Amino acid sequence: MSIDKLPHHVLYKLCKYLSFNDIINLSKTCKQLYILIKKDNYFWMILIQNHFGSKLYHRYVNEIFQNKKNSDYDLYRTEEDKQKFEKSFRRYEGLHVCNIWLLNVLNGKDNSDGYIAYKSIIKQKERPRTNQLKMSLTIEELFEYYFNTNKYLNKENILEISIYKLISFYLIQSKRLLGVDLFAIYQSCTPNHRGCFNMQYWKHEYDLNCLIGRCVRLYSVRTFYLGGIKGKFNSILPGIYEIICRIKLDKNNEYLTYYNECCNKNHKLKKSVECYFYALADHGLDCECDGKKLNFDWFESNYLLHGNQYWFNQTMGYIKIFELSNIYFGFRTESDYGYRNILFDYIQLNIIE
Repeated sequence: MSIDKLPHHVLYKLCKYLSFNDIINLSKTCKQLYILIKKDNYFWMILIQNHFGSKLYHRYVNEIFQNKKNSDYDLYRTEEDKQKFEKSFRRYEGLHVCNIWLLNVLNGKDNSDGYIAYKSIIKQKERPRTNQLKMSLTIEELFEYYFNTNKYLNKENILEISIYKLISFYLIQSKRLLGVDLFAIYQSCTPNHRGCFNMQYWKHEYDLNCLIGRCVRLYSVRTFYLGGIKGKFNSILPGIYEIICRIKLDKNNEYLTYYNECCNKNHKLKKSVECYFYALADHGLDCECDGKKLNFDWFESNYLLHGNQYWFNQTMGYIKIFELSNIYFGFRTESDYGYRNILFDYIQLNIIE
């Protein structure tokens, strides 16, 4: 029997074990498979269920396009809310905003989008207007997302693609940002703070075992000010995502003498190392991983496990997004006087089943 005469349910079973690219190549073998794979929504719905399980199938096939949009009132995103938050944000103009770590993470020196998202979430926590927030996406938003992220698609031919084929591709698509593509927290300051003496406390390094052979070294310095990196995921679809950083630990002998001198004067400094991670979505719940977890004991135990040779994945937490959103995030170290360093390869979002 030729492959184009196989019953559809057999093809569904076979395609369960194929990659997305293999399935696309399979559609080029004959007309029947081309029509089935390109045009048939049901084919891609079955693949979503087979590949990603019933929970994600229910979310992205049966639920997400049927839910109504959350009201701006519930999300603290009305024009009145935005004006209040914008007014609050403007109070920082002319101040040393580069010293305020969270505002830098939220891109505070350039625009108020992240700050408005932050204030909206704070208000939701303090005074919830509803507990009925749901994940919602329109078909128009989905097509617009792919139109904006793929330069080879235009608004005419993108409509020819099955929406569930697009969803399937999104679920397998790597959502990852490289450390070398992120920004230093102190790389620049507000326009009104041009005389800043803060430096960027990170540097690019070559490492054959990281994703592209280059990574970023994060370390604190002998100063009150904090360094770090920040970045932004653009236009992430509604869902629940695990946030993972790929990192490596290192003890930097360059600072060991100074570190030991400080510890001899103040024994509390020996365990003072802390790391901090924060992520926030335009429409969602924030994710925070602080020094209670990423502390001296965390560093030392992982250093015993991995040494300064091996990369490992560190889960920073989970973030829930209700509507199409940008995600702002930042990562920093502090209070280790440069002796304990973190090498940063990439950060990625994994969709949770």
